[in-house]
Amino acid sequence: MTFYKNYKWLMPMLVFNTALILCRVIFTWSLTLAFIPWNVFLGVVPLYFSYLLPRAGKRSAWLLLGGWLLFFPNAMYIVTDLFHLRERPGVPQWLDLLILFSAALNGLIMGFLSLQNVEQFLRTKIKPAHIHKIAFPIFVLCGYGIYLGRYLRFNSWDIISHPLSLFSYMGNSIIHPIRNIECWTLTLLFGIWLYLLYRYFTKLTFKNVQLQP
Repeated sequence: MTFYKNYKWLMPMLVFNTALILCRVIFTWSLTLAFIPWNVFLGVVPLYFSYLLPRAGKRSAWLLLGGWLLFFPNAMYIVTDLFHLRERPGVPQWLDLLILFSAALNGLIMGFLSLQNVEQFLRTKIKPAHIHKIAFPIFVLCGYGIYLGRYLRFNSWDIISHPLSLFSYMGNSIIHPIRNIECWTLTLLFGIWLYLLYRYFTKLTFKNVQLQP
């Protein structure tokens, strides 16, 4: 089963969000929210990596897992695009709200699905009793990644393109937590919120997509 066939049920919401953005661009001749599709695409990346996990060899599977962890915050990050909501001349505010909220919802769903895939993969590698323990630390790391992206404008690929700047800030934030209290407050609160939301998600009756090895 291909990636598209496995997740084609996500397409209506993705198409709806993209159509709203295109209508906004045509109506306003402005690219104000035209960055949203790129952010949503980055949210697809961890879902794709997680989909490939059971199909990969041992070494490539762990590389994919590392890539998934690196890009996973991108799916959650889309929620913070709601910061762009404001009154703009000639544009109904409700339209921008619908664009930003639908994009954020797409990101959350794709991110949660990818984590479910990762948990399913790890059940073949570690004791099942330990699986439920990985979600919270992952979401805390995700909260930290959201802070790095939203306030310091780092990207996932900066670990390769600008590693010195990235690790310099990370080291500083760890050594001086009091000086970086906003960073750690956001990290913890977003981590808790995302974890609780994920637990709600896993209890809801969504379409279960079983990975085929």
